[in-house]
Formats: sequence, structure tokens, C-alpha cells
Amino acid sequence: MKKSLARKYLDKDREMILWLFDSRCIRCGKPTNIIHEIKPISHGKLSLHWKNRAPLCMICHDWSHSQGTNNTIPILEEKRKVFLVRKFGL
Repeated sequence: MKKSLARKYLDKDREMILWLFDSRCIRCGKPTNIIHEIKPISHGKLSLHWKNRAPLCMICHDWSHSQGTNNTIPILEEKRKVFLVRKFGL
């Protein structure tokens, strides 16, 4: 997928994702405006879905890229789930 097309998909949901998570990092709770794709864009179109995206602060974003996708996907998916359950009781 071309990067510009991917960016269009990503920008479309950006404000909603920040609202959903109160503009807070799902890993540490610090304020942020960085949106991270938990499963990377290289995994295909489904990685662009808003359910695969969550805010991370710069430190946690750097951490996620330094630890490798296989290590961070389960951690970040769980953190995302816990945040939403706490906020909405889902």
C-alpha cells in the first residue's frame, strides 16, 4: 500500500482515537498526541483499522519500536483493552 494512501486512512480516525483514550498513552498514562499502529502497517490494510491504533507517548512509542513487533503486540493489545474497559466498562 502506498504510504500516502495509508496516511489518509490513519488521519481519518486520529481525533476519534485521541478522544477515545483521553489523549493519554495506553502504556504509562502520560498525555500524548502520537498514534501508534499496534500491528504495523506492513501487516496490511487491517492494521489501519481504528481498533488497531492507540496513543503512545514518545518514550513508549520509542520503546515499542525498539522491542520488536512480536514482543509488543500482545502487551499493547492488552493495555488498550484494559484502558477501554476501565473507561467504558466494556
